[in-house]
Amino acid sequence: LSMNFSGCPICDGEGRLVRTMPVDAKTFQPTAHGHVYRCGACGFEYIAPRPTPQETAGFYDIGGYYTQGDFGRPPAVPAPGFLSRLRLHLAWRADRGDPLVDVVSRRLARAATIVDIGCGDGSQMARLAERGFRMTGVERDTKSVSLQGEHTQVFEGSAEALPAQLARGSFDGVMFKQVLEHLVDPVGALRNAAQLLKPGGVMFVEVPNNDSAIAHQSGLSWEHMDAPRHLNFFTQDTLRATATASGLAFESVFFSEYCRYFSDAYIAIEQRIFDHLGGAGPAQRNSSARAWQLLLKTAGAARRVKYDCVGVVAVKPR
Repeated sequence: LSMNFSGCPICDGEGRLVRTMPVDAKTFQPTAHGHVYRCGACGFEYIAPRPTPQETAGFYDIGGYYTQGDFGRPPAVPAPGFLSRLRLHLAWRADRGDPLVDVVSRRLARAATIVDIGCGDGSQMARLAERGFRMTGVERDTKSVSLQGEHTQVFEGSAEALPAQLARGSFDGVMFKQVLEHLVDPVGALRNAAQLLKPGGVMFVEVPNNDSAIAHQSGLSWEHMDAPRHLNFFTQDTLRATATASGLAFESVFFSEYCRYFSDAYIAIEQRIFDHLGGAGPAQRNSSARAWQLLLKTAGAARRVKYDCVGVVAVKPR
C-alpha cells in the first residue's frame, strides 16, 4: 500500500491508507471510491477522497437497491441440509443481541414522537408504530417503498437537508439505522439531526461493526465493505466519538445482528463478492467450514467482537 494520507472526518487527524476495495460491491464495476484510510489519532476508518453528497446519489442508481427490491441478493441456493440448519439454530440459541426497535422501546415512553432518518422501506417505522410510537420518516431515495399510515408519515429529505415540514426541537427521539456509514459528514449529520430533538431528547444510531469477527475474517468480502455506498467503518469507540463530537451526551452502547451470517444465503453473498475481487486482499472466500469456525469463535465472545452491528444511545443536553 502507498503512504498516502487524508484527513479524518471525525477529528481531522492524519489517516493512512490501509486497504483498497477495487470494485463496487453491488455492480462489480471498478470504483474510484474504495480507498480505506485509518486515522492515526482516533482509529476511525473511512473512504477517501470523500465524494460530494451529490455524487453519492449516483451510487444508488444501480437498477435497484435493498430499499427498492431484491437487488444484490445471491443466486438461488439449494435448500439447506441438516448441518446448515443446525449451524443456524445454534447461532440463534447463542444470539443475545439488542435489536434497535427493542432499544428504542425500552428507552422511550409509548406515544413518543420519533423521526427515522433514512427510513428506507419503512419496516422499522412499521414495527415501532405497532408498539404505539408516532413515527415520521425521512428518505431521500424517492424510488424506495415507504409506509404511510395512521401513525406514520414520510417526507423526502436527508440528514444533510432536513424536510422543511419538520419542526425543530419537537421530537422525543431520532434514529439512524444503517445510515451513518453512508454519509459524507457523519458528525455534521448527527449535529443537524439533533436540531429536531427536544432538550433531553434521545438519538439512536446503529451501524455495521468494523470490530466484528466476521469483518476481520472476511476482509474485503464482508458484505458491509460496500464501497462506494459505505464511506465510514465504525467501531464502538469511533461511533461514540462521533456522537460526542456532534454535541450529544453518550448514554449507552448496544449490539445486534448475529444469526444471518451463518445461513447458506449469506455465505453465497460473500462468495460472490470474493469471486469478483480479482485476487485483491485482504479477503477470504466464505464457506460452510468457515461459518462453523466463526460460530465456534464467537458464540461466547465479547459483544464488540460477536455482533456485526453496533449502536449508541445519546442524549441532547437540556
